Amino acid sequence: MIRLTVMYPATPESTFDWNYYLGPHLILARQLLLPRGLVRIEVDRGIGAFPPGTPSHHHAIGHLYFETMLQLDTALAATAPELIADQRKYYSGESVVQVSEVVPV
Repeated sequence: MIRLTVMYPATPESTFDWNYYLGPHLILARQLLLPRGLVRIEVDRGIGAFPPGTPSHHHAIGHLYFETMLQLDTALAATAPELIADQRKYYSGESVVQVSEVVPV
């Protein structure tokens, strides 16, 4: 299983629109990516960090799962420009992206 993770750092100057992200953006992501091998989407909402009482380092972290790297590469080649353009509608900072192999433990 391959996971694309998009992290949205919570900086003093950044803003994040949860309503847009959870509504129109995720609808768009599903429309574009489900036919291209998307297995599921998970979203983390940052509520804190360590030590307790420390603000979260991220507004949100989105996880998109694909069975293979080829599916992810093919999906991104076809859809990345549209998804990246849509990001400006809900996040004012620079996102960080990581691709990982999910290791069963």
